[in-house]
Amino acid sequence: MKSAAPAMILVISLVATCLSARAGEPASIKVKLWNKNNGTMGIAMDKTSVPSGPVEFDIDNASKDLMHEFLIAPWRGSLTSLPYDASSAQVEEDKLPMLQGQEDMKPGLKTTLRLVLRPGSYVIFCNQRGHYKMGMYAHLNVSRTS
Repeated sequence: MKSAAPAMILVISLVATCLSARAGEPASIKVKLWNKNNGTMGIAMDKTSVPSGPVEFDIDNASKDLMHEFLIAPWRGSLTSLPYDASSAQVEEDKLPMLQGQEDMKPGLKTTLRLVLRPGSYVIFCNQRGHYKMGMYAHLNVSRTS
């Protein structure tokens, strides 16, 4: 009877190689910024949780007529409680430390944004005039990597 040890070592080695190659790839999130003719708008993401480290956002401004933004910042509070200036109808960006993102995306524009995120809770929002209050925000959880 032949020993299965060499075959088992080969399988373990291949699995370890595949896992280590995968560990170097950034997490990927597909993001759709949208609005409808009835005035509703929002942000749809195919994932709401990723491990810490590099994250690649594939952002699609699916609007046919409105400019949108993809902004992200660490945030532990309610998604609807960002610092807001009612007179400008915008979130007060200067009160959000570590704010990053892609501003002023024209209708139909697609882009990829790669960020390195630490563990924690994040808010993603659009800060075009009035859009945040119209529902253009989402939550992202970034977990510790093992």
